[in-house]
Amino acid sequence: MLLVGTHYILEGIHSTGLPWWATIFCATFLLRTAITTPVAIYQQRAVGRMMELTPVLQAWLQTLKTSVGIDHKVKGRDYATFNAEIQDAYRAKVKELYSANRCNPRVSFMLPWVQIPLFITVSLTIRGMAGYPLPFLGRSNLPIEPGFAEGGTMWFTDLAAADPTWIMPIAVGATNLLNVELNGLMMSKTPTRNQVIFRNVFRALSISMIPIAHEAPMAICLYWLSSGSYSVFQNIAFRMPTVRQWLKLPPLPKKESV
Repeated sequence: MLLVGTHYILEGIHSTGLPWWATIFCATFLLRTAITTPVAIYQQRAVGRMMELTPVLQAWLQTLKTSVGIDHKVKGRDYATFNAEIQDAYRAKVKELYSANRCNPRVSFMLPWVQIPLFITVSLTIRGMAGYPLPFLGRSNLPIEPGFAEGGTMWFTDLAAADPTWIMPIAVGATNLLNVELNGLMMSKTPTRNQVIFRNVFRALSISMIPIAHEAPMAICLYWLSSGSYSVFQNIAFRMPTVRQWLKLPPLPKKESV
């Protein structure tokens, strides 16, 4: 059903007279603007509210440790009991503050849960239109688009064929890698160990996209490149103070000076 709906959107844009290569770019822009960008803005605002509460929580935690520590020292309780009481009280305070300020830690992971299904849906739709079997699904019920054979431009006139020059696959990998680095620049202060690990994993995935894209039809490469380019411009825009102010996003965290 999702593939049929996406196919309908692509056919509708193409019916305006745009060639297929331009149709794919326009469809990517419209879908990302309508679906993922609002989620990204909402996520940035929610994460910003949580960051603003961090100093408040840290100050409250220090006060709590002092008061609970005195109480436990008077009553002669052990460290395990002291630590458990601190953790329980801190979790309750975090939940209270986040609820009062409309913060939800799960929001930090919202964008991938929207963007990845969209990415897969459009990719499978274009793959089916190019006449390729769908992974794990076999032949799709989508009609093969004969216009793909001459719907390209420049060196990639046949959108149903792979790119023998490697230009498009390398461009796909480069845009993905650029997005990883731009997201890394938005990390607050010193990145944690897990953040470093995830960043390196995504770097490896970006590079691995090059041989994968080389085996895919040019129509899919065009979509991957346009989607990656959209993310690059979005990440750059989100780093501009004027854009952040206009979108009512919190200021970016300042890097620690050495």
